[in-house]
Amino acid sequence: MLISHQSVEYELPDEWWFASGIQHLVLSERAYIPNASPNPKLPVIHIAIGDIEPCVRKGSHGVFNDSPEFGTARDRVVSILTGFLENSAIPPIEVSQLPGGSPTQYKLIHGAHRLYCAIAVGYSHIPAIEVDDFRGT
Repeated sequence: MLISHQSVEYELPDEWWFASGIQHLVLSERAYIPNASPNPKLPVIHIAIGDIEPCVRKGSHGVFNDSPEFGTARDRVVSILTGFLENSAIPPIEVSQLPGGSPTQYKLIHGAHRLYCAIAVGYSHIPAIEVDDFRGT
């Protein structure tokens, strides 16, 4: 399945989509249910997906990649999509504000799989915490 985020297109394999059962999801909210923020000083906010700069990754897997720490891209995507379907609490993404004059308000720092899965299912907003830099502070 081909998905678009602003001017960037990415591929979410149909097999991953159907393995999660997400085709049965009926959206009733504009965003998924978030876990609590890991830092009480950084509240979870809901931001419009259109306010986030598209993530452009090079390589064979586009925005979805395998990770020694978190597992295969397939397992991660299926887990996120299944969480959406089951109304499970899922961690918010991490964003940083871009300087004024940027075409979007936020840069994604952490959570590309969650962001692009949210776009794929049709959410208009996403839970996020705003961090100052790449260290998440």
